[in-house]
Amino acid sequence: HDLTGRPGLTPPGPTPGYRPSAALDRHVRARDRRCRFPGCRRRIPRAGELDHVRAWPDGETSAANLAGFCATHHRGKHQAPGWHHDLAPDGTLTVTTPTGLTAVTEPPPY
Repeated sequence: HDLTGRPGLTPPGPTPGYRPSAALDRHVRARDRRCRFPGCRRRIPRAGELDHVRAWPDGETSAANLAGFCATHHRGKHQAPGWHHDLAPDGTLTVTTPTGLTAVTEPPPY
């Protein structure tokens, strides 16, 4: 998903606070479209459910640190100990379980 040089498709800059700007929110929702948890196909709700992969304020509010989840998997991400989420700058999400199994999801193509 290298969008270098494509006007209007590059992610907006980071937001200084916890909540993403409207432009950043739209970009992440357009990039992810559905819950990013491996195997889930639910849509991302219109309000909320974008989550910092690396917890804010340690991780910035940017496209490289935000992923969209359905309500169930967003809640589970915070309540299931030992799971690790890693988001690459291109939007590829790697989820590692407490037992070491990994699953990788990529955003759908534009």
